[in-house]
Amino acid sequence: MDGCLTELEIFQIYRDELDDSETRKALRHVLSCELCYDQWKRYLIDEQVATSIRSAVAGDVEGANESPGLTEAIELPEKLLIPGFNLRGDFIESGQSRVYRAIHEASGEEVAIKVFYNSPLNEGGNLRFSREIRSLARLRHPHVIPIRSEGEVCGHAYFVTPWIDGLPLHEYVKAKKLSLNAKLRILENVLSAVSHAHKRGVMHLDLKPSNVLMDSTGEPVVLDFGLARLIEGDPADPIAPLAGVAGTPAYMAPEQVTDRGSVDTRTDVFMLGILMYEVLSLQRARLSNENGSGTKDLDQALVAPKPIRQVAPKIGSELAAIVTKATALDHLERYQSVEALLQDLQALKRGAPVTAMSDSWIYRVRKFASRNLAFIGGAVSAALILLFAVEMSRTTQQMVEESYGRATQVTQRVVRERERILDRRLSVVCQELADMYLRLGDVEKARIYGEQANAARFRARLTADEGEGHEPPE
Repeated sequence: MDGCLTELEIFQIYRDELDDSETRKALRHVLSCELCYDQWKRYLIDEQVATSIRSAVAGDVEGANESPGLTEAIELPEKLLIPGFNLRGDFIESGQSRVYRAIHEASGEEVAIKVFYNSPLNEGGNLRFSREIRSLARLRHPHVIPIRSEGEVCGHAYFVTPWIDGLPLHEYVKAKKLSLNAKLRILENVLSAVSHAHKRGVMHLDLKPSNVLMDSTGEPVVLDFGLARLIEGDPADPIAPLAGVAGTPAYMAPEQVTDRGSVDTRTDVFMLGILMYEVLSLQRARLSNENGSGTKDLDQALVAPKPIRQVAPKIGSELAAIVTKATALDHLERYQSVEALLQDLQALKRGAPVTAMSDSWIYRVRKFASRNLAFIGGAVSAALILLFAVEMSRTTQQMVEESYGRATQVTQRVVRERERILDRRLSVVCQELADMYLRLGDVEKARIYGEQANAARFRARLTADEGEGHEPPE
């Protein structure tokens, strides 16, 4: 028992359930710690109140409400009049507050007014209520319940938020029978809301499906920041060291029970992992021990849930790995931030590698191939088309060359035939001139034209032989 004691530990001392050495050590701390001493006095006031608190610590909200003693200390009137609001007659009772459904007269908006039970037996709760107001005032996110205003009525503090007319997350996903993609979209929004809270310096520390309501448009809204803590710590908040103890054991991280000094944003990561487990599998991650003692209920926080694929075999290995990493009992093995968890979920949706899987080259190559299947197919197709085009170009060039060769041969034959005809005609004309000059007695000109006639006949015969494929005469 290092540091401040939990409410359950103080109750165990009161009931003499610890051994002598632990009792003496605890009592020495109680006498030296003003906060723990105040809690000890509350147990002495009324044992029935202690029973109620014990039920609340164990997560039994109904048992806490029904236990005698606590309700007797409540002095909140049945009917309230809050200026500017029209309250409906019905309301919802919770362990430390009463929630009214009302209409804001100026805007006509339907709102929820959370009025706190202001009682001497609920001093710690007063501080939690104040902390909830301060936490919500820091946040501005579409999936976090916004605070409209705050005030006091009949000595009781209250604050106003929009009325969310919808089902808790776990009931919603069961009733709607959502697809995997629809569930992942909702979970992304929840993670985004909690990541925003962390960036604004607020830890929720009570994340569970019942604290996420689905509004009329099918969007999740995170609420109930009653156990929230500032990440940096708040010297004005004397119950901050105990904030990690309260909550619902089925959703609590181990450090909330065993080492409250280690409670940090990774505690919210664990709770979100349990929430994801139940949304995806539609099964409880941990089974509550309804007939057991409070101590056994708190022991749930030390138990890892069954592997999610054992209860929901259709969930893929990557998504299962994400849930497993988020719900690791050792906070060093979890995602180190909600943002990292959100990034892995987004990577999964777009087909990129997730950090929760083993970092093997085979896994990364397979992810690259699946993510770029269209690109790879297109590249192969383009390569085939290019090869086909090259082959077609080569074949076409060959055909053109062959056609050109044939055309050249035809042209050459035509030219040769034309030259042969001209040479034959020239030989006839030259021979006639040679005969004419020979009759006129001009032997020299007759000889010249006779030689030209012979040359023309020789060329005509030579051209004819080449066209028939004969070797030209030497």
